[in-house]
Formats: sequence, structure tokens, C-alpha cells
Amino acid sequence: MNNKKRYFRKGDILIYSLLILVFAVLGFKITEFKASDASNAEVYVNNELKYVYPLQEEERDLFVATDIGGVNIKIKDKKIRVTTSNSPLKLNVKQGWIGNPGEVIIGVPDRLIIKVIGKSKKIDSEDMDFIIR
Repeated sequence: MNNKKRYFRKGDILIYSLLILVFAVLGFKITEFKASDASNAEVYVNNELKYVYPLQEEERDLFVATDIGGVNIKIKDKKIRVTTSNSPLKLNVKQGWIGNPGEVIIGVPDRLIIKVIGKSKKIDSEDMDFIIR
């Protein structure tokens, strides 16, 4: 008799192979989605748009006045960050560099929001399935 302990049966190997294939295809599809290039950073103070800065390769230091004093902002290598702040915990400084469209730095005591905005893409009618109103 063959009392050898088996870890996998033929059906198990087939199921595992299909799962690996499905996840591999999903992984490749996800990497196909390219984010648009970051072009600008919008700076909001007290929920009002105050400044729009282009993200550039050259280093640039800026000051933005807020209710509790202000923050220093640095732009470099198409990324932006808050370098100094008068807020007690300095959480907006600890958030570090952002450079992808949709990323945000939020400073609650400063009432500051910095958003990275990408270039607007032209929408083709072929790409659009439907519009909900």
C-alpha cells in the first residue's frame, strides 16, 4: 500500500495555478494604469485657494502666511513638502514629500491644505461609457 502523505492533490494544484494566474493578470492590469504627471500644487489657507505653484526640478523655498504664523514650503524635483510650521505637533512637516496627483498635505492648526494636481487629460467619447446626472 502507498501510505505516503500528500500535501497537494491534482485538483489543488489546478486551483492554485488558476489563482496565481488571476492575481498575475490583475497585477499587470493595475500597473498599466499610469497616473498623470504632477504639474501644479494648490495651496489652500482657511479653505480658500491662495496660491498655485508649478512643480519644478529646481529648488524653490516659499513662505505661506497662516493664522498661527505661517509655514515654509520647499519645491524640488517635482515634489513639494512643508519644512517648518508653528503648529504644536508639526504633523504637516512629518508628512514629508508629495509629488503624485491626488496626494495631500494637511495642517489642521495652520488651516493649510496642499494638493498636488495633475495635468488634465482630454476625455475621448470612446473612453466614456456613460454620464450620470
